[in-house]
Amino acid sequence: MRRLTLEEWEQKYVAAPIERFDQKYVMFSRPIWDETIKELMRWATERSPSRQKPGYTLQDQALRIAARTGTMMYLFESDRPNPSRIARDLAEVLTPERLARNVRVSLPPADEKLEINDRAKLTRDVKNAAIYFGADAVGICKLDPRWVYSHSYGLGDGEHNPQEVPEEFTHAIVMAYYEEYAMLRYSPTYIADAETSLGYSRMAITNAYVAKFIKVLGHKAMSCSTNDVAITIPMAMQAGIGDIGRHGMVIAPRLGAGIRLSKVLTSLPLIPDAPIDFGVTEFCETCKVCAERCPSQAIPHGERTAEARNLSNAPGGLKWPVDAEKCIRQWARQGKPCTICISVCPFTKPDTAFHRLVRWLVDHVRGADRLYTKMDKLLGYEKLRDPADFWDAWEPQPTTRPRVKIRKR
Repeated sequence: MRRLTLEEWEQKYVAAPIERFDQKYVMFSRPIWDETIKELMRWATERSPSRQKPGYTLQDQALRIAARTGTMMYLFESDRPNPSRIARDLAEVLTPERLARNVRVSLPPADEKLEINDRAKLTRDVKNAAIYFGADAVGICKLDPRWVYSHSYGLGDGEHNPQEVPEEFTHAIVMAYYEEYAMLRYSPTYIADAETSLGYSRMAITNAYVAKFIKVLGHKAMSCSTNDVAITIPMAMQAGIGDIGRHGMVIAPRLGAGIRLSKVLTSLPLIPDAPIDFGVTEFCETCKVCAERCPSQAIPHGERTAEARNLSNAPGGLKWPVDAEKCIRQWARQGKPCTICISVCPFTKPDTAFHRLVRWLVDHVRGADRLYTKMDKLLGYEKLRDPADFWDAWEPQPTTRPRVKIRKR
């Protein structure tokens, strides 16, 4: 794995001037105002009926909906430049003092602020806190204003306002959350979406913890748990979390493509990580498994481009732009997100010795990418699992190893 300078990263991924993107054009915002898309997202607000089909039963749907409950933490995020209407209403009613009385949450010390004498130690401590609170990988980057949305767009109320992040927010803490491969292999059923939903819940809750940790230190923090405020993927790349794949999502060296991403913006003067290169671009140029298996053919088969395919693509960055309109039509047909592209991605594998070896080869012997793809298909990894016996075979495992390691000094 090679670490890149920001200049080297720019040369690889930025092909044209990048204008700040308007959140109004993000696919999940468009159903509120775009009549051509509105009907396609009805399943998101009006629960799709369950079916007498494995993977789509009421019990499967219950697992999926329950797993997403933690995303409600988003409703408390009132520190962003344009908080949602419900977040503003809650902030008026649920004052810190009232919360402290009713749920026994201690108020931050009134006049204390952590003095920063060692940026390296501070960065280490913040990363460790993020892992402790629930993240599986953490990276730091400077806040690049190009990724900040020019306008915010409220998913619940359709409020559309210009957006500027205060200058004191100089850095972003980007966090990744692993999704279990065994669950993702049930794509495109409710079972696989339960794992995705749990990822969104974990990121919302962890973001709240990390933001509160920083605020109690007397410094500024802004939770952006639902991809709000700024575009997360380029920030994750700059923070060294991973690299972008053909399917338009970040692939991490150890965690693969089955991850969710969140970020907390902060005024803390943290030390940024470096972008990384571990062979993803070269592999994706050859592989194309996600494009072949995409039911809607939304993933391009050709070369990377800086051109947008529709309103929901931000132009300027060199990538494989996914046709979000084709993708969302597939979601509408099945009444839920798809995730097949993540499930069949050769990087989405358990972190075993064998798969670590293959990832090492992808990084260090890049001329054999076609062979690696062929091996993946021969071993049957692109085949999805039949959900017929899921509930009888499902055995979630409790954590048996210590979550915290204290080094001897």
